[in-house]
Amino acid sequence: MADPVSLVAKPHPVSLVAKPLIEGIIKIAFSLIKEEYSLLHGVKEDVEKLASNLTAIKGALQDAEKKQLNQPQLKDWLRKLQEAAFDAEDVLDTFATEATAWKERKKVRNGKFKTPLSTLPHKHDAALKIKDISRRLDIIAKEKENFHLRDQVDVGRREIPNDLGFHVNQSDVVGRENDKESIVHMLLSNEFDREGDVSVIPIIGMGGLGKTTLAQVVFNDERVKGHFESRMWVCVTVQFELTRILKEMIQFHSKMAFSDSSTSHLQSRLLDFLTGQRFLLVLDDVWTEDYRKWDSLKGLLKKGAKGSRVLVTSRITKVNDIIGTQPPHRLGYLPEEECWSLFSRIALSSNSVPGEMRKDLEPIGREIVRKCKGLPLAIKAIGGLLLGHPEDINKWRQIQNSEIWEIEEYDSGIDKLNILGILKLSFDHLPSYLKPCFAYCSIFPKAYVFYKKELVKYWMAQGFIQARGRETMEETAISYFDELLVKSFFQLSNVDNKDICSMHDLIHDLAVSISNPSCCLVDDNATCSLSESHQCRHVSLLGKDVEKPMVKIVNDAPKLRSLLLPTDDLKNFSYQALEKVFHTLKYLRMLDLSSSTILELSKSIEDLKLLRYLDLSRTEIKALPNSICNLYNLQTLKLLGCLWLSELPKDLGNLVNLRHLEVNSMFWFKLSMLPPRMGKLTNLQNLPAFRVGERDGFRIGELKNMEHLSGALHISKLENAINAGEASLNDKKNLHKLVLEWSEGIFNVQDEAAETRVLEDLQPHPNLKELQIFGFRGNEFPGWMRQGRLQNLVSVTLNGCLKCKTLTLGDQLHHLQQLCVKDMQELEKWPEVECSSLGRLKFSDCPKLTELPGFFPNLRVLKVKSCDSLKRLPVTPSLMFLRLVDNLVLEEWPEALVELHTNNDQGQPEIRRFPSTAQLLELKVISCPKLQRLPRFFFPQKLEISECQSLTTFPPPQHSRRLQHLALDACHDGTLVRTIPDTVSLYSLVISSISNLASLPKWPQLPGLKALYICNCKDLVTLSEGEEGSLRTLTSLKLLSIRNCPMLNTLNEELPSTLECLTIGSCPRLQSLGPKEVLMSLDSLKDLYIEDCPMIQSLPEDGLPSCLQHLKIQACPLLAERCRKEDGGGPDWAKIAHIPDLEIDPPSVKPSTNPPPPWYRHFLCCKGGSTNDGDGAEECPN
Repeated sequence: MADPVSLVAKPHPVSLVAKPLIEGIIKIAFSLIKEEYSLLHGVKEDVEKLASNLTAIKGALQDAEKKQLNQPQLKDWLRKLQEAAFDAEDVLDTFATEATAWKERKKVRNGKFKTPLSTLPHKHDAALKIKDISRRLDIIAKEKENFHLRDQVDVGRREIPNDLGFHVNQSDVVGRENDKESIVHMLLSNEFDREGDVSVIPIIGMGGLGKTTLAQVVFNDERVKGHFESRMWVCVTVQFELTRILKEMIQFHSKMAFSDSSTSHLQSRLLDFLTGQRFLLVLDDVWTEDYRKWDSLKGLLKKGAKGSRVLVTSRITKVNDIIGTQPPHRLGYLPEEECWSLFSRIALSSNSVPGEMRKDLEPIGREIVRKCKGLPLAIKAIGGLLLGHPEDINKWRQIQNSEIWEIEEYDSGIDKLNILGILKLSFDHLPSYLKPCFAYCSIFPKAYVFYKKELVKYWMAQGFIQARGRETMEETAISYFDELLVKSFFQLSNVDNKDICSMHDLIHDLAVSISNPSCCLVDDNATCSLSESHQCRHVSLLGKDVEKPMVKIVNDAPKLRSLLLPTDDLKNFSYQALEKVFHTLKYLRMLDLSSSTILELSKSIEDLKLLRYLDLSRTEIKALPNSICNLYNLQTLKLLGCLWLSELPKDLGNLVNLRHLEVNSMFWFKLSMLPPRMGKLTNLQNLPAFRVGERDGFRIGELKNMEHLSGALHISKLENAINAGEASLNDKKNLHKLVLEWSEGIFNVQDEAAETRVLEDLQPHPNLKELQIFGFRGNEFPGWMRQGRLQNLVSVTLNGCLKCKTLTLGDQLHHLQQLCVKDMQELEKWPEVECSSLGRLKFSDCPKLTELPGFFPNLRVLKVKSCDSLKRLPVTPSLMFLRLVDNLVLEEWPEALVELHTNNDQGQPEIRRFPSTAQLLELKVISCPKLQRLPRFFFPQKLEISECQSLTTFPPPQHSRRLQHLALDACHDGTLVRTIPDTVSLYSLVISSISNLASLPKWPQLPGLKALYICNCKDLVTLSEGEEGSLRTLTSLKLLSIRNCPMLNTLNEELPSTLECLTIGSCPRLQSLGPKEVLMSLDSLKDLYIEDCPMIQSLPEDGLPSCLQHLKIQACPLLAERCRKEDGGGPDWAKIAHIPDLEIDPPSVKPSTNPPPPWYRHFLCCKGGSTNDGDGAEECPN
């Protein structure tokens, strides 16, 4: 088995990753010549000669790479060229950085900077190095002539399809249906159950056959999802680390990050949910042959329920002997016709390929497919290579006749194919700009999950990306990623409905073979041996104890460009080791110190002059040294999860190349003030918050040139804004969310016009999706709002705009989906407007609002609160969730017959008519005293009514057939309670604060009721009017809670035998729990709570049932005294001694004087009793 972290170099060709490197050097060289930084001591001539030599060499690189396999001297020449190119870039980049820094300092001092560039120490040193490299390249350029290389032009970038769906679409998985059904049968059938053991099913096959893809298809099968109570997926790879496996199982199950790394804690947490559950665990890509490692996990898995399964994928047959409990499913080669189907879907996916062209290409394609010998990964790689070339038959023939197939035939045994050769062919035909990007991915461990937006920052830091035309570097880099994805160098997997981007382990092996020895992975458990350390440029340290390998790498590889810590383990290294990194690795472009124990950062970080990417996330750093602001090249600064960090260095504005400043959203709330002159960061793409100041460097004009800002921007303290148009928000086309906020406080009427001008000047770009305005004190909204210029708005929030009388957002808002309006004290109307997409609408604290548009065709969620003048609701045929709170004069709820134009099953047009309230599922009405009736055609699932004295009836019983939760609160004299309809669907019922109700009425037919909550009924004396109204008629009741009923004196009836939980609290006159057998007969009761009932003297004479698991007695001194255990036990101790979980307060504990919580808070444990607004959705911003 190959060692994935071995650093020993193997014979391999030098890849063409040098070409983009050389192009970058030429660009730097010409920039230096143009700026005339290099005029002294003949350096200019050396730089010009260096650039000339590289330009001459560049064209022959493609031919050189092809011929090197048969010419060892040519391979050595390419290696020397690549090393010289790396060194040239380091020296020129360093010199350019120093020269630019000198120029900036001179600009800051208005040209009075006395030290000339020619006298700086680095200038002489750079001159010597440039001369040396120029001589080396001169020799290399002359040696080129010995190989008779031809100049070739790179084909450049090809357009790639926009649809990348075939990478994850399981319907496109071909040829494995029988395999899938066989494995699904083994997972679901009880014939494969193992008594006292977990059933382990291995999928065994060589690399590239599609084991992982098959496991994903099975994992996502609907039958499998429905059969198992819990499903987990862990990619194991070479190192079978129990701690990591346990952590990933927990995280997959809980959908939450879990930071604890203690094995015992992880085992305990896993068993919390695994014990007794029927689970499915997929262990993907298992290599271990050590039974002891598996045995430690197996012992935990046995705790699951019978029928649990472990599905293992592996290319090693011996894994089956060690782990498997069932015969392995051996995955074979894909049949030839299925191979062709897979290949043609990729390579000939375009519908624009003419029939004649397909006819010519098919025999060539079938020959290529035959040579792939049934390996899906090889077919996808070659298919991706030919994707976009249907018109280039010569390209197809070139692949068909490649000598790589002869090498494969020679190297392959009957059962073995050296797939790396085929994959190398695919790599060879990549455009040169993609090759370094792919090779760089070798520094990440196998099974690493790539995030596209993060990976492109790594590529940018290494200078692999040159923006094209008007594209940003990020946009160009993302197109690179998508191109590699289409060509199958990355793979998208779908696990539990989540798309995950990773690299097949064979593709990773290819990347390692190409990038070695430039890129290295070092495990803290492995011996670190860099046999070609002078050539090593990129290193990843795996594990926790990274200090020793880090120090060795610093000593052995001083030309390092990347130092990464790509795992989430907490890494330990000392301040001294970090200092050594800063002082030695002068050419470092990327430094990842995330999840490490560092507490402070030395000021010597400024020595890393070429650093472009710095990650300090999840460290306990409290402050950044101001010297970090001398890192002129820095593009990305990550500070995510730095909980102790509360400020940014004062000269942050000097980082003029900074593009990404990543901190948690909470940081912006802790930050008291931004550093001055943030406007110099003209490349910055994210600035979530900007507080407008009154002094230079803090004014709103700082935003003027920050045209690349994207995502969200919150501008606060706008009362300080002068000349707000200088912010140039209408030029910021990448902003999707804008928050504009004025501070609360005393308002000067004379400033009303000034604030209106400020908001007028802050017109955003038409691309804006979300707009929020807080505290605006002008009397009307700006013209760009009134005229509806922001046609792409999806969400609008207006809060505290106290003076505006009319809501004007334009006549047509075709994309608006959410509108939240709050605390607009003078708002009177929202005129008629077309909002065909509006799905969520909230009006709150608008006391003068009288008019809303009359019709919202697609509104799903509506909340109206404290709108004291609103009498009429709009017609809303799609409404599903409605909340009406504190609307004093609301009385009209219009119903209309709505027509819907659709097509029937035969495709013919038809018109459907239905009531406008028929879709309403959840309704909460609180304190709307004028509302007299509910809709006639109304079929709710959840209904809550409180303080609505005019409401006295429900809709007809036939409209309650899907009612699941009903809450009645503060309704006078119980009239509404007596009209509760018969329904089989009602699951939970709350009766609260009903006055003049001495006894509960006769219960309707409620056979499905599971939970009944009665509270704050101050006149309630008895629970039923007679035998017919007894609680016994509630034959499914499981929870009964009675609280704060001060007149209730006894439970004088039998309770349902199905009861599992009984709560009685704050009933000061209650003396008895009922007849002697009342509780003993409850043979399902598990929990009994008796709280704040000081008059209860004893438990029922017959005692408590044997099934009771938990008893709590609190603030019941008489009862607690009888139930004491001490001094031989009280009179009732024998009745409770059998209960496992007892909570009994001493008799001296007094009743609680705290007011009871709102009635709905007690109902969290019951279905349908959630305490949100009834729509299960986010609240509008406050």
